[in-house]
Amino acid sequence: MVALTGVFGSGKSTAGHLFEELGACVIDADHLAHEALLEGSPVHGDIVKIFPEAAGASGLDRKKIARVVFGDGQKRKALEKIVHPFVYQRMAEEAALAEERIVVFEIPLLFESGFDAFWDFTVTVSAPEKARRERLLAKGFSKEEIDARFAAQLSQEEKEKRSHFIINNSQTLDQTRREVEAVWKRLQPVSKGEK
Repeated sequence: MVALTGVFGSGKSTAGHLFEELGACVIDADHLAHEALLEGSPVHGDIVKIFPEAAGASGLDRKKIARVVFGDGQKRKALEKIVHPFVYQRMAEEAALAEERIVVFEIPLLFESGFDAFWDFTVTVSAPEKARRERLLAKGFSKEEIDARFAAQLSQEEKEKRSHFIINNSQTLDQTRREVEAVWKRLQPVSKGEK
């Protein structure tokens, strides 16, 4: 199994889609974390106790929660203590259903959560800070939101040091595709049970 990570705005989702095109099953931890916020999730009530101001008819407001947790480290840790076990359980369930030989887990906080020891390989998607900021501003994030999220994560350099592979997502999509394909070729022996 393979973990795919990177700092905010690096292009993890782009790389994930490219791995999917090559035949991987890609499981997005962020998507599963969003499930935790929905009305009826097994951890919804626990999250409401920490963020009552974010509760709504259809679930919890992610933007309201984000504004709080990226400025309050204690509340962020309290939220992670609830959401991380839920996400890990859902990832295991999704992986058990996968028919593909290689499963790639897209996990933004892979190293921060201490969950990096459980994978055959870890892959970090990398891009210069200027490019990351431009992408995120174009998506509607404010400078303050970007700064807060960068501050809450390990640096890109640290993620790169801890990874088996690095995908440079600073140029064209075709170049990123070539980088993903090169990693994909290296991952093939894992799918055949060879390490």
